[in-house]
Amino acid sequence: MEHKIFLQLLSDFIDDELDFDLLDEFERELEDDICCCFFNTFKKTVDLCHQIEMQEVPKIVHYHIIKTIETTPQKKTAGRKRNRIKK
Repeated sequence: MEHKIFLQLLSDFIDDELDFDLLDEFERELEDDICCCFFNTFKKTVDLCHQIEMQEVPKIVHYHIIKTIETTPQKKTAGRKRNRIKK
């Protein structure tokens, strides 16, 4: 529970839905050593994933992924977001 705020802010940051007003809060959370390490590890993981060679997904796996996406409830956001942060 201690880092729940950080994880929510990180989720919004990743989804490019972090309100400009919450950027200061996100930066304050990054002052925590655990949050900072997690964020840096996450960033490095994303960078490494971008370097992985793409392989074709078997059709049955693709089918199951699409079905899962279609049956997963979507998160609804309240109101319009301002000044989206660039990653």
